[in-house]
Amino acid sequence: MANNHFDDQWELLKQIGSTDMQKDVIRRRIRQSIAHAPSKAHPFKFLQWKSIVAASLLVVIFGGFLFMLLEKNPRLNNAGYFTVDDQSFSWRLENVTSKKSGEKLELYYKNNPIPFGTVKEVTEAEKNATIASKSMFVNKELEHFPYKTNMYIEHVKMQDVVIRYYFFIPLTAEKWIQFTFDYPKLEYANIFKAMSTLELNGKKSYHHNEPLYVTYGYERMIYPVDLEPVSVTSNNNEVYRWEDASTKAYHQYVEKILQDVSWQKKSGKGLSTTFVSVIFQNEVTITLNGNELTYEYFYPEQDE
Repeated sequence: MANNHFDDQWELLKQIGSTDMQKDVIRRRIRQSIAHAPSKAHPFKFLQWKSIVAASLLVVIFGGFLFMLLEKNPRLNNAGYFTVDDQSFSWRLENVTSKKSGEKLELYYKNNPIPFGTVKEVTEAEKNATIASKSMFVNKELEHFPYKTNMYIEHVKMQDVVIRYYFFIPLTAEKWIQFTFDYPKLEYANIFKAMSTLELNGKKSYHHNEPLYVTYGYERMIYPVDLEPVSVTSNNNEVYRWEDASTKAYHQYVEKILQDVSWQKKSGKGLSTTFVSVIFQNEVTITLNGNELTYEYFYPEQDE
């Protein structure tokens, strides 16, 4: 309609043959009509669409960045289980995150950005090759653990790793699941809490009804398997929270230590007992206070 209006005005202008003053009047009317005519363009709506498009692009970019960040960083397994290849598993060790790295799963503890261990599936040949290529100083089968477990300890002696644990559990006749843990990135107690509470999806686990004990590293002293580190500040003093602590459990523990002929009881009172090593002559006092189990080591050669 606006175009027809302008055409009519133009025809009127062409028909005028009067004075210049009349022509100027007509021209002013035409300019006024053009100035007040509704515009077909809608700049405000155009700006609205630009804002919507820009906001959408920001959402896409931010979403992609967030996805990359989550893929790069370890993820907390809120579901309570981990998956490597076709095998999923869980344990009662808390504050563990994981990240897929090639064919293995890297494990992280709390907020430490450096992995403390790995999990992967290996063949019988790969397992044997790993054992043969490492400086393994300990080789034993763990008794009464949830699954048949072969444990090896590699003497690493790196700046941040002293020893590395290898645990092999058979999945089939030719396939194993391999766990590695680096000490001291992860404390001994946490390593054994993970393995003693392990549950493999689809494989029935064994639960021992009696107290379970393990040795730490190359030491001969046994520790209850259900300890949680509280303060392990030096080789001379260690404090743990004992999950199944009781007077009965403590005395059973003392009796279990004395079954090893390399330890002798030097003294004892209440829930505190001092043992002396027949081999190395070092002493250790083990005290239970509530649910806290304290180890105080004394090495005579340190005074020489």
